[in-house]
Amino acid sequence: MIISDKQELRRCVKQLVRRANVCEASLDFDVEHGEVGVEAMLDLWARPAVTPGEALLRSTADQTPFSPDARAMFAALDALDLPVKDLDRAKTLQLEYERPAYLREVLDTLRAKCVLVRVKAGHASAAVFEDDRFEPLLVAESERFAPGRYGVDYAGAARMLADAAAVCGARNIAPERFDLEALKYCLLPLCQDGGYALHVHLSSEEEIARFALLLDEFDGVRALVSADHSAQKRLIDEAAQRVRMLVCLDGTDELAYALERLGTRFVAFSAGARLPEQMLGRWLLEKEKIWQVMSEAYLPLARTGYELESSAIERDVRRILCDNLLSLCRSEQT
Repeated sequence: MIISDKQELRRCVKQLVRRANVCEASLDFDVEHGEVGVEAMLDLWARPAVTPGEALLRSTADQTPFSPDARAMFAALDALDLPVKDLDRAKTLQLEYERPAYLREVLDTLRAKCVLVRVKAGHASAAVFEDDRFEPLLVAESERFAPGRYGVDYAGAARMLADAAAVCGARNIAPERFDLEALKYCLLPLCQDGGYALHVHLSSEEEIARFALLLDEFDGVRALVSADHSAQKRLIDEAAQRVRMLVCLDGTDELAYALERLGTRFVAFSAGARLPEQMLGRWLLEKEKIWQVMSEAYLPLARTGYELESSAIERDVRRILCDNLLSLCRSEQT
């Protein structure tokens, strides 16, 4: 279907983004044993109290809950058809679910195709997920690169990480924090030899420049790279020259710039959540921003007479919200 006017374009993009499947790049949560539910969400932002209802009352009696964690909680409750105004009742309804069924409901509501769960290498044997939409993102702890009497045993660290990845079935590896030497002498060679995808967060333009040059040295390795907000434009510029560098944005501030420089070769959002429900709420809220930015990005094309088809828009949405990350996470490097 060809889109004929601005309002039709906005409706089309809004519907496609809202209904799109998503892939999440980083959930920092113990899937098997971590606390879930209303009280766990309240613990992120509300004042402690005996019951969820009391916690909400104490935290909103003299102020509106503008906290991002509060917004994510309310968005998740609403999407899960749990009462937002009666948290005690919401807790009761939530507890009627068996824990695995509740997590499935969260993933179904999110429309999740894949959620990468951060698993420290030392805990790899415990990373057994009942729902195959959860996949391990193996985290290499920084202490594994601490120097000993004879320096850092990068080869030993690589063997240990390869063993940990085999135990939990991980196809994605991330350093706990940026360490150029560990990347150069352990993680990038490991990813090159083992076919893993590398995930890394960079804090500055200097780190981005150094990592980009380093990645060039390791043929075949693909990396999902995020950056602090102030450095995201530089990251996008570096990725525009490197097809093996996939940018992961943290929000919509640079979404239009990413579309201009990268087309649809990037990941539009990662919730980076500590709870499954927080992940759900953050995604729901971010989708409302994403469709608006994308609508504005299509307008200049539409005004030139370029024929925008709904199928093409659906393809674009699918790529930046799901398919690009899914392809990186589940495909061996080439």
